Amino acid sequence: MSALLTFALWSNVAAAGSLNPVFEQAAAEYGVPAPLLMALAYEASRLEPSATSAWGGYGLFDLREDDETDGPGIEQVSMLLGVSPDVVRADVSAQVRGAAALLAWHAKNLSDDGSLPPVEALEDWAPALRGFSGRQEPELQAMYVEYLYEVVSSGFAVKDAYNLPRDVDFDAVTLGVAPPAPGGDYAGVDNFVNASSSNYSNYSRDASDINYVIVHTVQGSYSGCISWFQNSSASVSAHYVVRSSDGAITQMVWEEDVAWHAGNWTYNEQSVGIEHEGYVDDPGTWYTTAMYTESAKLTADIAARNGIPLDRSHIIGHVEVPSATHTDPGTGWDWDYYMGLIDGSGGVVDTAELLGKVADSDIYSGAPLTGVLVTLDQTGETTTTDASGLYRFDSLGSGTWSVTVRAEGYDDGSCTKDITSGSGQWWCSVALMPATTGGDGGGDDGGGDSADPADDSAEPTDDTDDPGRPSPGGEDEAVTPGERVAMSSLGCAAAPGRVGLGGLLVGALLAFRRRRA
Repeated sequence: MSALLTFALWSNVAAAGSLNPVFEQAAAEYGVPAPLLMALAYEASRLEPSATSAWGGYGLFDLREDDETDGPGIEQVSMLLGVSPDVVRADVSAQVRGAAALLAWHAKNLSDDGSLPPVEALEDWAPALRGFSGRQEPELQAMYVEYLYEVVSSGFAVKDAYNLPRDVDFDAVTLGVAPPAPGGDYAGVDNFVNASSSNYSNYSRDASDINYVIVHTVQGSYSGCISWFQNSSASVSAHYVVRSSDGAITQMVWEEDVAWHAGNWTYNEQSVGIEHEGYVDDPGTWYTTAMYTESAKLTADIAARNGIPLDRSHIIGHVEVPSATHTDPGTGWDWDYYMGLIDGSGGVVDTAELLGKVADSDIYSGAPLTGVLVTLDQTGETTTTDASGLYRFDSLGSGTWSVTVRAEGYDDGSCTKDITSGSGQWWCSVALMPATTGGDGGGDDGGGDSADPADDSAEPTDDTDDPGRPSPGGEDEAVTPGERVAMSSLGCAAAPGRVGLGGLLVGALLAFRRRRA
């Protein structure tokens, strides 16, 4: 497909307000599952084609230059497509087709006979996803793959695309090894992954030495940042990294040691640094209630253990460090809300979103129904479905919510969802049956949307009480503190006194159990 043709395809899709056709066509072309292909883009960029990460990744999939070993390579994608890297950077369709080609390439190379797994057998694609990750550490590959399947199971709607929840047999997914274990200075840590010893300084600080908590924005993805801090050439690190969708926390440097994050050595010596997944210029997408909530718990704990006052003179953003040139966490970071969560003075903010797809007869394969009237039964609020057949009601709290859907020529449909957290996206899709068929138009019935039923088996994408997150505690892993070294490289925080920018697992495969109730 020529660059001109793919650009024209993207232009038409953008005008229609949906990236879905681009992903579906690329998935069909290369024989890969569209839900997984979309999950890869969600994890890397929240489907932002122009994203450029702090470590130099490009576009929807955070494609790296070939001399980088921490992610999928743009050079390999270019070779698979037969186009230049510049075309891949500039052309959304080339990015998606390239990612599909790369996923298929890994699947073929890891199979016994060079064939692709069945498209519908999502769980069989785990080895290909590990290869696609570009991560070198088996534990990081496992963490990356586990999250992708959670994204597929939960579904998402973001920017110009959506991915309906899908059934995933988590017992059938092979990670290769277990993800990193919990453990660290904070009891709520989900994983401890030691940063490269080249990226921080071996100290023995105590509470009297620590006077600040510094808030950062990664300028990239959660897994990408963790991998970057493990790269010995990064010359950058932070103590903690927080994930956007669910607030999961990975510790990478012990608090007694000095992470290189502030761009000011005095502040490095006196602070604990917290990186937050996302981009400064897109706070509405990345700064979720779950992220704020879990980060605030972490900051409150750090402050309590080290005697740090709970005020804005001691809990600061990277931009507020003297001589800082970074702007994170940016003007979109809600400091009043964050500080209210930390000191307990803030009220509960309900941000749960009830959304769903309305389609003719079948949620997955049926034609989306546009302009259909959807009523939120509890309040009487109404909305209509968009060009993709999606409806949304936001700012909802916990409780039982139901919708009634009416369209000319169809039986009325309905759907009920028990929202158990006042945050996140909660799916309640409806397949409407033509009136002449006598169907009942029930929500999530007849459409095969078995991962999105009214009985709440589908989980939210931003649930601060996600029971699937590992229990706090566990044994600390042995770590070897690094030595203080000179730095001159780039990263997603800043190294001492400087401003930062930013194979495959082959072996025994061990089944893991789905880590949620």
